Amino acid sequence: MAEDKKTLKGIENLILKMLSESTEEQILDEDTLINTLEDSNVTSTEINGRIAESEIVEVSINETRLSYKTVAIRGSLIYFVIADMGRINDMYQNSLQFVKVLFNKAIDASE
Repeated sequence: MAEDKKTLKGIENLILKMLSESTEEQILDEDTLINTLEDSNVTSTEINGRIAESEIVEVSINETRLSYKTVAIRGSLIYFVIADMGRINDMYQNSLQFVKVLFNKAIDASE
């Protein structure tokens, strides 16, 4: 998507450069400028189509990502609470395997 936007910007700059370098009488007579405008129209149509598709996919990705947000928040809370328990007393130091077991139990209980 960023590359497409960069390409569009490059095309715009090329057209503006060609327009600024030609005189008023030459604008309609220059085949190079007319061909560049036609090519840029085709390219921009393709790029705008891809950008529209990518925006739809981006919305879908954001919706999916947001559906996991509550699980991520709860999982991080469980992890950091268990990790901080070791500061209270050395007896409460737990392994990552123990944290994973507690996390999976919390997930199972929430279903």
